[in-house]
Amino acid sequence: MRFAKEMAFYSAYHQEKRNVWIHVLGVPTITFTLFVVLSRFSLFEWNGFNASASLLFTVAVLGYYYTLDVFFAFLATILFGGLFLTAEWITTQLPSQTAWTIFGIGQVIGWGSQFYGHFVFEKSRPALFDNLFQALVSAPLFVVADVVFELGYRLDLKKAVDDELKQKGVWKDFRVEKTA
Repeated sequence: MRFAKEMAFYSAYHQEKRNVWIHVLGVPTITFTLFVVLSRFSLFEWNGFNASASLLFTVAVLGYYYTLDVFFAFLATILFGGLFLTAEWITTQLPSQTAWTIFGIGQVIGWGSQFYGHFVFEKSRPALFDNLFQALVSAPLFVVADVVFELGYRLDLKKAVDDELKQKGVWKDFRVEKTA
């Protein structure tokens, strides 16, 4: 299963639960602020409709997500669709300086918190050093999956991810519910 293999790569770098939760906050912050800056760039206008670089990026990434897992892609569409629309509103309604300030602060907080989680809790480097595409494009989908798994859903897929991790010699023992 392609999703399980790709998420196992990501999960191998996210063994510590505190770091996983840091990513649940940090990844959407980075994504949102990226939407804000990409919304500043119009690709074309047609009949009053403005197609921004943010729209192109969002459609492309969500399209990729649907090739991995329809359910998680649908949830990502709702979450990141809301972030995209908010970013577009900020870009059209607030001064340019405000949008760039939101971008800068959000990127520093988002990336800073994730590096902190990796170096302090994981004691290892982030996945982006080994696979930039997956770290920047796939991470938001895997964060959605982590939350769904934590809520107790899609456990068959979680097991497939954990099996992939076992095969790679990585086991997230702390994340698995232990029964006594």
